[in-house]
Amino acid sequence: MMKLILSLTLIWTLSSTAEAVECWDGKGTDIKQQTLRSCNSTGLCATVALQGYVDRTVTQDTIRSCLPSSIFSEGKHTFSSSVGLASMAASVHLCNTDRCNSQVIPYPDVQKKNNLQCFTCDDPFSAVCNKTLQCVGVQDRCFSWTVTDKDGKTAHNFGCVSANLCELASLMELPPDLPFKFLSESKCCGSSFCNSAWSVKLNVMPLLFGIITLIVY
Repeated sequence: MMKLILSLTLIWTLSSTAEAVECWDGKGTDIKQQTLRSCNSTGLCATVALQGYVDRTVTQDTIRSCLPSSIFSEGKHTFSSSVGLASMAASVHLCNTDRCNSQVIPYPDVQKKNNLQCFTCDDPFSAVCNKTLQCVGVQDRCFSWTVTDKDGKTAHNFGCVSANLCELASLMELPPDLPFKFLSESKCCGSSFCNSAWSVKLNVMPLLFGIITLIVY
């Protein structure tokens, strides 16, 4: 999902002509393999250490880019979400001076189980999403969303998410040319199993939870 958000913010960056901070841009930990980019006048330099899990297989990626200060704040943040056998956690450092995102940051620590449980789906194309998912770390919200692709197939995702991702999702807008369509507005809830299909209508977690599907599936 972080790949999706960085792609969208790249479009945001290129669409602005105002001068501002100069940031490193690219993937991997080696600055020599990356380029410098002038960000939007309200942009921040970002370093993202992204860690994904799919059925016990771990993937790691470091990404540097510009992110808009209208929806992100300076400092250190941890984002996290889980859907079924897939989960994502990201450490994000944001700063506002030239080339300040040159640092190598650690990947998120192993997240321990917390007290929240949410419903999730064995199969995103199934109409039944009643499997129990144990939330971990900073995941303090349950979520559910549904999308339909260009062929008319509908996919559901239920799971756990950190509150800061819920907040970001409510602030961001999707471009009109994505190959899928969200069917309702985003919503998160803060008690165990509050994302049941019979108590909360299917809703979307735009962008940052599309990350999970788009990155690790």
